Amino acid sequence: MASSHLSIGRLLVTVLAMLIASVAAYAQKGEATFGAQAGYTSTNNSGTAGLFFQYGLTDFLRIAPEVGCVFRHQDEDAFTVDANFHFPIRLGPNSAQFYPLMGVNYSSWTLHDMEPGNTDDVSTRSTKFGLNMGGGFQIKTSPTLKLKLEAKYLLMSHYSTFAISAGIGYCF
Repeated sequence: MASSHLSIGRLLVTVLAMLIASVAAYAQKGEATFGAQAGYTSTNNSGTAGLFFQYGLTDFLRIAPEVGCVFRHQDEDAFTVDANFHFPIRLGPNSAQFYPLMGVNYSSWTLHDMEPGNTDDVSTRSTKFGLNMGGGFQIKTSPTLKLKLEAKYLLMSHYSTFAISAGIGYCF
């Protein structure tokens, strides 16, 4: 019991430290980025692909919606929509940034029941809402090109997952 309280305490201290560090954050207010990303999700050990958009609401906060698909593996696939918030922290004088992220997720998972010898694909859909927590690293390689690497944990009933992705975006 004491170890679970210790783990919760560590989590709270980590979140508090990230919030305090966000005071030193930097995002270019009004900058928008649109791009594509690909990655991996642990729910069905499959690849993912999608599109992302980022918009700097303030110098310390960026909204980052995403839409994607989880490719079919182990008779499961999904369509996902995320609404995340980034809290960017500039790393040195260049354009590299680390960002903690938090947000919400909508996922529509499809389970394909394939019976041996039967060519009919009987599908069952499961719609879920969840919470995203994680972080990322990005760097602007030119005034109009941004590369990113992101890891997050999606907390939802029956489909909690770890996801990692890499993306490239056009800044405007």
